Amino acid sequence: MVTKRIFTLEGKLLTPIITPSLVTKNGSCRCKVLRNLTSEKKPLRTYIGKLVKGERKAPAKQLAYRGFVRITTVDWNNERGRKNIQNFFKREHLGKKTNEGFGMVQWVNYKEGPYKPVEQEQKRKKLKFRKGLGPNYPKELQRLIIALMLHDFVHTEKHPSKIFKEITINDVEIRTACLNHHNGTTNENILLPLIRYYDGLASYITRKKPFKTLTRYDYQNGKIAFEQLAEEIEERQDSAYKLYNYIYYSKELKRIVESMTYGQNSLRNHLLLMVNLAINDYLSRKIIIANGAIINRNNNQKTKKSISESAT
Repeated sequence: MVTKRIFTLEGKLLTPIITPSLVTKNGSCRCKVLRNLTSEKKPLRTYIGKLVKGERKAPAKQLAYRGFVRITTVDWNNERGRKNIQNFFKREHLGKKTNEGFGMVQWVNYKEGPYKPVEQEQKRKKLKFRKGLGPNYPKELQRLIIALMLHDFVHTEKHPSKIFKEITINDVEIRTACLNHHNGTTNENILLPLIRYYDGLASYITRKKPFKTLTRYDYQNGKIAFEQLAEEIEERQDSAYKLYNYIYYSKELKRIVESMTYGQNSLRNHLLLMVNLAINDYLSRKIIIANGAIINRNNNQKTKKSISESAT
């Protein structure tokens, strides 16, 4: 009885590899980037900066990885399987920008044997941003959503408004929560601890590796009319639905970074992530509304500590 065989070629990366995904396919071969060859841990990330002669601007960044690569192919035909692997063995570089020296690989191991299918674990679903808020949520949740979307547009003790212009928030409770979410103020404002929680949680999720940026936005692609941006946000502050749609489709907020120390995430994505986390918690009853107040039932103290440290 003829059975499938798996052919494996492993190599060490001598220079960082630039690739859009940790797992790529080339014909019948599968290429995976790993931290080491003894586990399935993700490789170490690094950011490549490239300066352009004669231009005064921040370096163009490129995500790359360090570690090892594993090439595998499964085939009934031994000769064909070995031939497919041999095509990789002849190559000295993998990924993108190989002409600049990236993705240099030293092949260290080859093996083949009977193929044993591995039961795949159920993949965790990625959090997707809603294109719209959807159904009519309770007024208390709508007010929280508005506060989450406005919190970075005011001057706080930690940082000025991230669009340089401070917006005027009409609702006193929302304005107080936004102004104090970065200091140690404690009062009866029910929105304040929730803004701190979801701001910290969103930061904890997205801030993985520091990448300092010198500018708040990519000014080389044209100036942003911040006065107009502030006015358009102010006009929609009374409607969670209108404000969410505006932020979702805003090209300007996509160009603004959320953190000067972690310059990979946009302000737009940060605000949408906070809102979607809050809505998901409401739908799963991790936050509930009782007697006109929103109660946070997330009681993981260890997570809370890590989150609070990320909220800067």
